[in-house]
Amino acid sequence: MSERIKITAPGRIHVNLFDMSNSGYRQNGGIGFCITGLDTIIEFVACKDFKIIDNRTVGYSDRENDALINFLERLYASRAYVQKFCLTFLSGPAPHSGFGTGTSTRLACVEAAYHFNHVDLDIKQVVLASGRGGTSGVGVNTYFSGGMSIDLGVKSTGLQLAPSSARQGPSILPTQILSLPLPISWQVGVIVAPKAYRISAEDEISFFKRTCPVDPLSVHQSIYHAMSGMACSAIESDFDTFCSAINAMQGVEWKEAEWRAQADILTELRKTLHEAGAKCVGLSSLGPAIYFMSDDLDAVFANLNLASDCLLARCFPNNSGRTLEID
Repeated sequence: MSERIKITAPGRIHVNLFDMSNSGYRQNGGIGFCITGLDTIIEFVACKDFKIIDNRTVGYSDRENDALINFLERLYASRAYVQKFCLTFLSGPAPHSGFGTGTSTRLACVEAAYHFNHVDLDIKQVVLASGRGGTSGVGVNTYFSGGMSIDLGVKSTGLQLAPSSARQGPSILPTQILSLPLPISWQVGVIVAPKAYRISAEDEISFFKRTCPVDPLSVHQSIYHAMSGMACSAIESDFDTFCSAINAMQGVEWKEAEWRAQADILTELRKTLHEAGAKCVGLSSLGPAIYFMSDDLDAVFANLNLASDCLLARCFPNNSGRTLEID
């Protein structure tokens, strides 16, 4: 029997959501990509009862720990699983920073539950059991395969637009249109400002309520920049067009609203990065993580004068997804 499982889940950059208009063929959908260097590493050890140990610099609150354990208890009760585990966050970025740690954690927990209880691993069933992927398939898809993912959500049925974390769980997975590797030579800078605001799950629900629905024209713009801009340039290794598309994406209605929901310090940081030589600057999901790219990332880093407690990372595309070690 497996007694120890270690899962290393890469961070993901969520570029944008698509159809938040509630009046088109589809609902939700989005584009994003996987990066190295900001992995969430979780160790699972067989145990009589569920237990969470969080060694991250900034980890879950007591309320979030309780919510995760409640999720696991419901999962086990619905499937009559027996072998539980102690979950230890060995390292990783702070939750609610824009790297998809919540989705990665849920998926990793389901994978661990399957392995400890000798259930054959089926990716679709893991995703459905996690309850994630109800708004955008970026997180659940890049977790397994890495690279860049583009999905167009689900068929529009009038379901209220809301973040994945607020849903009971999708009954139908979002339709993935493309899964593409990014050129491994492309470098991605990431910054998380120390005074930036980490938006909670409750704040995210409020944001969706006041922002939806968006103008259908902005949906068309988002998908155009994603497909004709980012996807085609990734296939053609066209770095300049990729950056242009990311910059253009920041100006569409949904993404502009995400920028406005953040603290002014991020708008100032965005301007500073462009002045320092960044070719493109984007906000990952609702932030506070900002990502940027340049022909010369070293020069951009050298031109920045950031606070000492600011997270500044140099990342590369991750085109393989999570790794799994079983003892």
